[in-house]
Amino acid sequence: MKTAEILLFEALRCAVTGTPLPWTESPDLSAQKSLARLARAQALTPLIAQALDGCPAVKDSSVLATMRREARQITMRQAVRTGEFLLLLRELDRRGLRPLVLKGAVCRSLYPEPEQRPSTDEDLLIPPEDFRAYHEALLACGLRLLKPEEPPEEDYEVTYVDPDRDLYVELHKLPFAPDSDAYGDCNACVDGAFSRRTALRLYGESIDTLCPTDHLQYLLCHAYKHILYGGVGLRQICDICLFARRYGSEIDWARVRGSCEDLKIETLAAAFFRIGERHLAIPGPAGFADLDPEEGPLLQDCLAGGLYGAEDLDRMHSSALTLDAVAADRQGRRRHGLLKALFPDAKTMSVRFPYLQKRPWLLPVAWTQRILRYTTKNRAPTKSLHIGQERVALLRHYGVLD
Repeated sequence: MKTAEILLFEALRCAVTGTPLPWTESPDLSAQKSLARLARAQALTPLIAQALDGCPAVKDSSVLATMRREARQITMRQAVRTGEFLLLLRELDRRGLRPLVLKGAVCRSLYPEPEQRPSTDEDLLIPPEDFRAYHEALLACGLRLLKPEEPPEEDYEVTYVDPDRDLYVELHKLPFAPDSDAYGDCNACVDGAFSRRTALRLYGESIDTLCPTDHLQYLLCHAYKHILYGGVGLRQICDICLFARRYGSEIDWARVRGSCEDLKIETLAAAFFRIGERHLAIPGPAGFADLDPEEGPLLQDCLAGGLYGAEDLDRMHSSALTLDAVAADRQGRRRHGLLKALFPDAKTMSVRFPYLQKRPWLLPVAWTQRILRYTTKNRAPTKSLHIGQERVALLRHYGVLD
């Protein structure tokens, strides 16, 4: 790893374990700036700033002063969002509605200082048959549809916003797109979840969520989905490892392992835990101890892609190759290859061009817009194809692909 990457892991390890950073000398200014950029790309600025803030060796750093200001703003904003979200849950409860909270507040509670782990939105899982009641309740609470032009009854997830309160809520009838040939079967991770729901005491409130076994399965599947689209960030890996450590004794590890094997992601999951164990001092679970994955390739992919692989537009566009490779493997068909990557079908393109959901005949228009985005940003499709081929090889390395 590069110097800044080593520094990032040292600081992150101290942040998640609540231990002091043992630096006796300050890294040079160039390394500090690179560290700040990495922390920003991984949405880890508050955690890294917290670790650095307690280290005398960098107390006079101008880079740290800037990070501290950024961290304060992010943390304060998250605290406000969390308060608004809790008020919303309280109002839903008053109306007899108890959704299951996914990720967000549950993952924040795993950290020594919860608000230093920000969330841009909050995810709620509901029974599909109760959607209309939730929809009307959220509108009555002052939220509005992010995409009012699209019928919410037809989507598996619906986003509501209240910009004045900086509140974004994703209402999930299912956690994952059921029509995805690559990861739609991940929805099996929550089969029967409402009958196993559990209540957590967070922020002085009782919050309903998935039971620990279901929630870990969901976190693993969610990370897998992001790997297919562009990459998984270090924060997601921290969430998974910290969750496994906090709730390990309550988790049915045989069921988690079996679920991962069904999806062919057991080696990938083991690599997440290996990163936590070797680089963040978070002990790995016994349920995956028999696997011995090489975590290096996954680690470098995480560092290159940022939080959700969104650091690089070419990487995001390369998802056409990874998604098709996994879908082909699941369906037992041949991959569509380069032509499919350059000209994806309407279902794939509708993620970034939503109008295709209603008007799939406009697919040639979407292809043209996609190509223009490349040319106006001085990008060539060949770079995305190269990244896609490398990331298909990564999936094969971890056994996701045969």
